[in-house]
Amino acid sequence: MATVVDFEKFREEVKARLERLDNPKLAAAFALRVATMTLPILANRAEEKDFLWYWKEEDREKHLLAVCRALQVAWPLPTDFAKIPRVDIANAAYAADADAAAYANAYAAYAAAAAAYAADAAAYAADAANAAAAANANAYANANAYAAASDDDAIIRFIRLELDTLSSKPDTITYLTRAAPLPSPLLAHLRERFLSQLRGLPSFDYWADWLQDRYDGRSIDPDILRESISLPAEIQAQDPRAINRYLKELAKGELAEGIRRVRAIFIGNGEAGKTSLIQALNGQDVKEGGADMTCGIEISEWGVPNTDLKAHFWDFGGQVIAHATHQFFLRARCVYVLVLNARSADSNPNQQAEYWLEFVRAYGGDAPVLLVGNKCDLTPVLVDVHRLRENYPNVRGFYPLSSTGYRDAYRHEFAIFRKAFTGELRKAGETQPRFSRAQFAVIEQLRQASRQDPFLEKAAFDKICTAQGVDNERQAEFLELLDQLGVVIHFPKLYELHGFRDFLLNPRWLTYGVYQLLYSELLKRQCGQLHQGDVGELLKDKQITDEQGNTLTYPKGRLNFLIQAMEAFKLCYPAPDEKGKWIVPDLLPSDQPERLDFPRRDALRFEFDFKTFLPRHVLGTFIVAHYADIHDRQAWQHGVYLKSRTWSGTEALIRADYQARVFALEVNGPLTDRYFNQLYASILNILERMPKLRYEKLLYLDEKARLEDERGFIRESMDKNAHANFGDLLAADAQGEREFVCRFGRYDLEKLLRPMPKREKTTASALATQETSEENKQVSTLAVITLLILGLGALGKFSVSNTPTSPWETAIIWAIILLMIGAVIWWLRSRRKKLKNGFLRFLDKLREYSAG
Repeated sequence: MATVVDFEKFREEVKARLERLDNPKLAAAFALRVATMTLPILANRAEEKDFLWYWKEEDREKHLLAVCRALQVAWPLPTDFAKIPRVDIANAAYAADADAAAYANAYAAYAAAAAAYAADAAAYAADAANAAAAANANAYANANAYAAASDDDAIIRFIRLELDTLSSKPDTITYLTRAAPLPSPLLAHLRERFLSQLRGLPSFDYWADWLQDRYDGRSIDPDILRESISLPAEIQAQDPRAINRYLKELAKGELAEGIRRVRAIFIGNGEAGKTSLIQALNGQDVKEGGADMTCGIEISEWGVPNTDLKAHFWDFGGQVIAHATHQFFLRARCVYVLVLNARSADSNPNQQAEYWLEFVRAYGGDAPVLLVGNKCDLTPVLVDVHRLRENYPNVRGFYPLSSTGYRDAYRHEFAIFRKAFTGELRKAGETQPRFSRAQFAVIEQLRQASRQDPFLEKAAFDKICTAQGVDNERQAEFLELLDQLGVVIHFPKLYELHGFRDFLLNPRWLTYGVYQLLYSELLKRQCGQLHQGDVGELLKDKQITDEQGNTLTYPKGRLNFLIQAMEAFKLCYPAPDEKGKWIVPDLLPSDQPERLDFPRRDALRFEFDFKTFLPRHVLGTFIVAHYADIHDRQAWQHGVYLKSRTWSGTEALIRADYQARVFALEVNGPLTDRYFNQLYASILNILERMPKLRYEKLLYLDEKARLEDERGFIRESMDKNAHANFGDLLAADAQGEREFVCRFGRYDLEKLLRPMPKREKTTASALATQETSEENKQVSTLAVITLLILGLGALGKFSVSNTPTSPWETAIIWAIILLMIGAVIWWLRSRRKKLKNGFLRFLDKLREYSAG
């Protein structure tokens, strides 16, 4: 017979016992064990419904992987807080919070969030700051009022047994790895069902084996665990099944080979001294006055001292036109060297640093950056390093030097930079994808083939794979990985649309060819108009030598690939008035047309206000996407005038102001809302590829939506530039507000948002409706648990009188969650003084809610 549990009393009991324990590592191990043991709740009701029925079918494997990875990444933390990179822990915590709980229903909300909580605890233990923000991600899951089934107080008894074990202060590793017999036949059956369901999913047998080992108390090979946790970015970018297969092969010792190559990218303004710095690293003579300015990208090879690594140096040209095209060759797993020019007339070193650091943030993520103040023998390079490192934590240091004096006067300064640079390259080489011997044999054969011809037919690639034992099922997955690593470059859409059957083995061929066209005087004179014959003329008799000494040429039969690759890169679009002609937006006339007939009166105005950096390629990519709507050829380097072919009579004016860092959109016509939605979605699609780019969305407020002030409104004070943050408007709408009040006056909110994207409005409104509905219904048990685990702590605010679960089911689940909250809160308060005040406020909030 079930009895009612006093939740507050139970939590205080757990808290008191953990405080007496006074062992942070054991407390962290306890939270992790509880999360692992409760994971089988994901299989509840799977017999009457599909396994993972509570998630959207297309997302099930992604969410399940996020949950499992969160547990795996957190596993070593209780035994060694410094064993794995902190960013990996934080990212796994975020993945479990944001992905696994995003669409969680019923039992999944509990088990998935439990795994996320364990990862969060580990992340805090390692002091990963960005894991804290993840606690708020997708807190409102779509949870129904179902709870995990269990008998009597079995789980509470299990928890108390665990606490009894902790009170004897066992060795942390022994405690964490000991077998965990379940005190209830029902829970044991649930575990068996869960593992069986896992084995039924393609590739998830790896996780069934991994979890079974944890339940049985088997030890883990520390080297394999470390490599499993620190997966290379190229592997993480693949689909869940490919990731699982990689993990399984890694665990079985089948992946032994690495390509042992890293990339270093040298960026900065023109004439900053990037090429001369590379010459110094290569031990070459560096002349006064420097080398000729790099046009496009120069690639060279450098052996990393005292390692078996080969570094590929990518020397990026500093001309503005090149900035828009560099994006296609940047990678997150690189080392960036930002060379600053103190003698630049355009900007000072701090301005240069911020521009290029934003460039790296947009395209290279958190990749390490070394700042180099070259030519400091001529002019001191003054940089506010502390402020830059505060805003850009990936800045590793500042190195003032002179490439011309690297052998004498600046020998010491150069040696310091070289040592730091080499260290970063070694770190970059630590987390590289591993390959089977068969796969590595294919890679070596591709390298050999690239010396004879930069291209390889797909049929030849398939033949090489088959000969080396890479089966057909894995070839597409293998090819995708090779493309991410730059070993092979292919454009799937080009193969579908144009029937190309070749892969590109040498990126030097592509980069040189593209930049030869973009930098040509002919193309500049023709204001970006590129004819088919121009390509042949500009590249006729051209040949280059790559970093391996191979000679590359541009035969006529390959030129179409070059043009189509530029289209794939969104560097050009086909001219609508002439076959065999393309337009390069970055080389269009720089002046806006003298006469624009766009009706600006009553137009819907919207802006993207970039905080530090408006990438040059955004407008060009947008123009390429909408070239069919260009009105009367009115496109220029900073804007475009469109007339919709779909929404008759509706037109748009789009302009980019690079000084103010504003991307402005104006739309007018009878179907403004529909055309705006289309253009707005297109811009977001471009910006979503740069998730760390910071910008604000502004809507200009329509005077027709203004409400008359009760005291009488003075018409002269109206501001035609009245605007508001789009997010604030959506938040007001989500709260059910009918009016929007700001410094410009009072507005009818429905009228302001009427032409806005329906999807975004609907999402905000749905969230508000959901929240209101949840409050009115006093929120289901699982929604409360999800909110509690994710750190919102609103437990006492809601009751469970309307839930369909039994009191015992409710009590058991809440008791587990309160247990884990108490464990980690205690750990944080005892271990991290700098987080103490924040968590004390969190506890106060819990008490307020409980009192309410």
